[in-house]
Amino acid sequence: MNFTKFKFILIFVSFFILGSGSVKAFDAPETFSDLAEKLSPSVVNIATTSVVKQRQQAAPSFEDFFNFPFNAPRQSGPTEKTVNALGSGFVISADGYIVTNNHVVENTTDIQVTFTDGVTMEAELLASDKETDLALLKVSTDKPLSFVEFGDSDTAKVGNWVMAIGNPFGLGGTVTAGIVSARGRMLAGRYDNYIQTDASINRGNSGGPLFDLDGNVIGVNSAIISPSGGSIGLGFAIPSNLANNIISQLMTNGEIKRAWLGVRIQEVTDEIAKSVGLNKTYGALVQGLTAESPAAIAGVKEGDIIVEFNNKEVESQKILPRLVAEAEIAEVASVKVWREEKFIELSVTLGIQPSAEVLANIESNVSTISIKELGIRVKGITQDDRSRLELGNNLSGVIISDIDPDSFLVRQGIAVDDIILEIQGKKVQNSSDLLTVIDDVIAQGKENVLLVFYAGQNAKKYIGAKLSVK
Repeated sequence: MNFTKFKFILIFVSFFILGSGSVKAFDAPETFSDLAEKLSPSVVNIATTSVVKQRQQAAPSFEDFFNFPFNAPRQSGPTEKTVNALGSGFVISADGYIVTNNHVVENTTDIQVTFTDGVTMEAELLASDKETDLALLKVSTDKPLSFVEFGDSDTAKVGNWVMAIGNPFGLGGTVTAGIVSARGRMLAGRYDNYIQTDASINRGNSGGPLFDLDGNVIGVNSAIISPSGGSIGLGFAIPSNLANNIISQLMTNGEIKRAWLGVRIQEVTDEIAKSVGLNKTYGALVQGLTAESPAAIAGVKEGDIIVEFNNKEVESQKILPRLVAEAEIAEVASVKVWREEKFIELSVTLGIQPSAEVLANIESNVSTISIKELGIRVKGITQDDRSRLELGNNLSGVIISDIDPDSFLVRQGIAVDDIILEIQGKKVQNSSDLLTVIDDVIAQGKENVLLVFYAGQNAKKYIGAKLSVK
């Protein structure tokens, strides 16, 4: 589209709106000055110091825009240097608790906050949550500080006016205004639920507040999408309802505890939906379950498609982790799954999400099953296996954990870590699938099965194996 055509379209749209008697115009507030004056004392500039390793920076697309170094330009190479960076934050209590983004203060050696009156204080990082990119700071003060409160982000509708205050490019106390452009944006994180705004925010705004016209914080400005590093009207804020919950936990417990279902999931494609008889493409396909997890105990099975969680539709795989995280620990959640061309309602008592280290340990110790007829032991594919073997998340099957040196499969080049995809033309989702088919073959008086192994890069290896029925 050339400039002339673009200008024509702008003129045309303006003419249409002005000429239509059915469209009602809603004026912007006459001024934001009173609101800005009232709220600015509660917004702080944050300056951090950290030691980082130098590396060549790739061209940006999705930017965490707080990091505005004001020392020498970056250089390629593994050397270390001190980096000063700027961000924003806001005070939520008179005694000095401050909210900002985790990426503003992560791995820093020094945090300084500066108020609108020029007073600078050293801040302590009390706790943070990397998953939601939130952090809680504390300054010591002898006098009560001006503070702001979280509002209800669910009331922020698309088209509502909002105001941002922050420290873009080190220019503290900068006020910008715009509207809520969209809700429920998902960018890169598991729990993303961003409010999108066209209020101008740039590097240095990160961690600052997004206000409604009542002066309540409805979002924490966190990211922009920009090809250049500057604002193009695509800013994203963490909703206050999520932020308030996380900050409350950090303030009370110093850590975050989330509800846990215990499933490994993948996206439902059009092809998958059609193959299982779903009338539309939605939900999260259960690729695997953690042993003794809440979902496993409640009867969720591999191959199930979770279409609703607590009566909320699972529009896509990405939605489910956020819905589970928003639920209460020990809550009995309703889970609707699609299984064998019918809906099944299950009740799941949610657990506490294990740490990444604990979960990895759980999954690495998944019980193995002996398939003596083939001289192998197999187990489900864990996330550790997928990372270690670069399998991706869409591959389903069982992995060989041990193999008898005398097994026929060894002579066919099969080894530990090879993956069985199919047996006798049937897909293998778990170990019991193998046992069921082998038992059926033996019951029919047969001795041979056709196995399909994963050979890498979406290739398959077919092997006719003779069963040992001693």
